[in-house]
Amino acid sequence: MMRTGTLQVCAFIGALVFASATGVRAQSNFQVNGRFKVEDGSLDGARMIVYKNGEKQRTLNSGLAKFTMDLDLNSNYILEFEKSGFVTKRLSFDTHAPAEAITNGFTPFEFVVSLFKQYDGVNTVVFNQPVGMIRFDKNTQDFDYDTDYTKSIQSALEETMRNVAAKQEQEKGREEIEAKEKARAAAEQAKAEAEAAKEKARADAAKAKEEAEAAREKAKADKEAAEAAKREEAMKQAQAKKAADELRAAEARKKAEPPPASPAREPKPVAKPRKPAPPPPPARSVDKGLRKEPVSGEDQRRTLAVRESSEPSPVRPAPVNERSETKPEIKRPVPEILRNEELIVEPNQVIVRIQLDNGKERTEYRKVTHKYGQTFYFKDGQSTSRLVYEREALAEVR
Repeated sequence: MMRTGTLQVCAFIGALVFASATGVRAQSNFQVNGRFKVEDGSLDGARMIVYKNGEKQRTLNSGLAKFTMDLDLNSNYILEFEKSGFVTKRLSFDTHAPAEAITNGFTPFEFVVSLFKQYDGVNTVVFNQPVGMIRFDKNTQDFDYDTDYTKSIQSALEETMRNVAAKQEQEKGREEIEAKEKARAAAEQAKAEAEAAKEKARADAAKAKEEAEAAREKAKADKEAAEAAKREEAMKQAQAKKAADELRAAEARKKAEPPPASPAREPKPVAKPRKPAPPPPPARSVDKGLRKEPVSGEDQRRTLAVRESSEPSPVRPAPVNERSETKPEIKRPVPEILRNEELIVEPNQVIVRIQLDNGKERTEYRKVTHKYGQTFYFKDGQSTSRLVYEREALAEVR
């Protein structure tokens, strides 16, 4: 059967405390069965301190999710539940009871204690005293909550719990906003990282292509050089073979020729008397290469005298024009670029917006720096790299 005091404490402090009859009777002590919870947290670092008659008896750091404890009769106990960053709660147990009730035994008492976070601006002085007091009830002849004590702190508990609920709602909304902001930032970061990975992949592919092309050119040049060297070596070998063949052929011809015969001796000629020299021929006159008077015994055909002469060439060389013409310099108009830079400061980020307008088109660059330290770059609304941003958007500044 659920006790009325248990429902009141659940409504005020969030700690479900209830007792049930199990049929087990204790003769020398009072058994309590407790459960310990931490709202929006774990029991790591939580503990329960047991005080008996005002003195610290022991501290439990484990097994607090569900535990059983025996309390000596005719004593005063304080069970203190605490964790760093959370509001501490206490339960008071007065185990004094009449002798006849002790003889009959008591129903084990069951309760739940739940801790909530400590919020700034929330008055928690009411929790400096026990949130519940359990003592012997003469009407039920068993242990139960002291309803008079509960009523005395009821208004303070209700006010505190209302403030705690408001703070919890604010924190929940703030956590949702932060979670959304974190998810959005993570998505932007993932997008930027993906874009950077694509840019790197493109750069690596271009570099690999250039290296492959260079390797092909080098292999081609090496192959041509090797073939040229091979041809030159073959030519040298052919020339050497030809020279050797010619030398062998000359030696063979030399060996095949008969030796020259020795000249025969001729008798010395007998000296003959000299004849008188004939008279000189008469003088001849030549007109244009023709004889006027033929000489007896000579050839009567006319002979032509050789004439040698040279005429100047009618072709004259063209005069050399040593003048050089200078090409006119063509000046192309340089378009004027209008630059507009704007700084936008928001709660969670700082944006630098740069617009470049050359009269034909307008390009917008953005540099977004988030409060958590990440920086992203955009060109006309599309994610870009830092290199592109500095090379294009900051070119006029440099």
